[in-house]
Amino acid sequence: AFPSGLTLAATFDVDMATAWGSSMGKEFFDKGANVILGPGMNVARVPVNGRNFEYMSGEDPYLGATLVGPVIEAIQSNKILANAKHFVNNNQETNRMDQSAN
Repeated sequence: AFPSGLTLAATFDVDMATAWGSSMGKEFFDKGANVILGPGMNVARVPVNGRNFEYMSGEDPYLGATLVGPVIEAIQSNKILANAKHFVNNNQETNRMDQSAN
């Protein structure tokens, strides 16, 4: 099992992030996938957001900006598309079941 994006970001280690991305890319390639839905990059602004563990930024946009690029490059070095997710606005919990984009 792989650690979450937030767990990885807590290391502040670009080399570790690169190794993580490369390992993820290889595993997805080996199983025949074409795309990884990640890494998650949203800045954690709402502490009760149930997806904060996915985001590499945590509460620090500079940290996310530092780590996400190397992760994406490492994933894509394995011929897998990295679909960076939730750049912004995936943290509303108030009335989230009542909101609509329509």
